Amino acid sequence: MEQFLSNVMTKERYISVAIVIIGAIIYVISINLIKNFIKKNENNPKLDKRKKTYLKLFKNILKYVLLIIVSVIILQINGVNVSSIIASLGVITVIVGFALQDALKDIIMGINIVMNDYFSVGDVLKINNVEGKVIEISLKFTRMKDINNGNIFVISNRNISESLNLSEQLDIDIPLPYEESATKMEKVIDIMIEQISELENVSKVEYKGLNEFADSAIYYKIRIFCKPELKPQIKRDANRIIKLELDKNSISIPYKQIDIHNK
Repeated sequence: MEQFLSNVMTKERYISVAIVIIGAIIYVISINLIKNFIKKNENNPKLDKRKKTYLKLFKNILKYVLLIIVSVIILQINGVNVSSIIASLGVITVIVGFALQDALKDIIMGINIVMNDYFSVGDVLKINNVEGKVIEISLKFTRMKDINNGNIFVISNRNISESLNLSEQLDIDIPLPYEESATKMEKVIDIMIEQISELENVSKVEYKGLNEFADSAIYYKIRIFCKPELKPQIKRDANRIIKLELDKNSISIPYKQIDIHNK
């Protein structure tokens, strides 16, 4: 029995088992540290959503990196020529690449989403006519929660060709008097948009047109694109620009009037 064990459990195999155990321990500890850090800082304004997304993506990448490193070390310890395996993998990679095209597209798009900050965990998006809050971004898919019915749905990253980030939209309705012509108002609004576009951290401003005929005013809508956490400050700055431009053109902001009739 001892002879059998000594033949089976060589020095190299002991080391291999030890490396696997160490790799597993490193993975478990790292994952728990990341999970605890994210949980503790869930409501921390200093840790922005992009950093939280990076941490969650790092958790997914770590698993594959450790697996590759451990495998290479074990093969080398057991006398396997890793260089020749890597060389032969070139042909296999091409074959597997064709078979796993969709999976590779998912991974590439997943990395692209995070690195280019297309959206982050916590953002509200409109994808394929569905509006939902992003709850997870992995290498292969994006998990969202429908804001209307609470349903959870998963979208393969390769299928996210276009997405509208509703979290970055700030809509402002400008109340203007009926007495002023639409042509004049739109010229004034063009000037407002030009000035608001020059604000720091504003990526784009759109004129959405005449939005509503109210009792005492006509409402014109503009849409500002900025980071969600900057909306309050951007709104204050935009409102100031709007008021100054109205004053400059002697245009008063209408207010609702209440007529009281005595019987």
